[in-house]
Amino acid sequence: MKKALFLILVLFIAAMAYAREFRIISLAPNTTEILFALGLGDSVVAVDEYSNYPDEVKEIERIGTFLRPNIEKIILLKPDYILTNAGMAEDKAQYLESKGIKIIRVSPGNVEELMKDMQRVGNIFNRKRQADSIVASIKNRTRDLPGVRKGARPRVFVQLFDDPLVTVSSFIDDVIRIAGGKNIAGDVRSDSGLFSLEELIARDPDIIIDMGFSRQSGFPSSINAVKNKRIIKGMDPDILLRPGPRIIDAIEELNRLFYEKS
Repeated sequence: MKKALFLILVLFIAAMAYAREFRIISLAPNTTEILFALGLGDSVVAVDEYSNYPDEVKEIERIGTFLRPNIEKIILLKPDYILTNAGMAEDKAQYLESKGIKIIRVSPGNVEELMKDMQRVGNIFNRKRQADSIVASIKNRTRDLPGVRKGARPRVFVQLFDDPLVTVSSFIDDVIRIAGGKNIAGDVRSDSGLFSLEELIARDPDIIIDMGFSRQSGFPSSINAVKNKRIIKGMDPDILLRPGPRIIDAIEELNRLFYEKS
């Protein structure tokens, strides 16, 4: 009888430990979205200044950014984990880890890596089923995209800023590919995404996606996208530029924009 009671006590303690609420800080908007999509919103005790989705995030304490986190606040909040991206300084990460806080970085280079990252986070926080469901949905919705052109794809350029001219990273290059386009700046390897106006004219995109961060909106009239009035504005930058669960919404929207009749 005593052994049975002891076993029950051990199992109860183990179950309580397993069910223990995580304390998590998110220092990037994409990791915030991942955590909420996995059903971990109640465990998030603070987020970065730019996290704005879902609506519940607006009520959570702000803790700076991945570049400039408020270390004092972080220590006071006693998180078990911090989710961030590759932009967080290594010295800050090492200091926080020395305090017993685990740092999880999510900086995928393409959509496949994003899905693996979401599954990795899901496994860490006992949300494997939720992560697998999100990944399955992305794969199914990608597979069901309206026909992607065989042969020549529309040549696409995404403009973030115009002075200097700045375009997107390898992650968005992969998003454009999946959506059925070809990123004319796909060979840009600089973290800054700098691109020359001369090269833009030479590569002559069929479609330009203006993310709305530029001070000027004009493009040279010789460019094919200008001639055919295929300058796309108004796309939500959050769904395209954040490597998170809503990236499938960006892929579907791009696919529609690429193949709709101009």
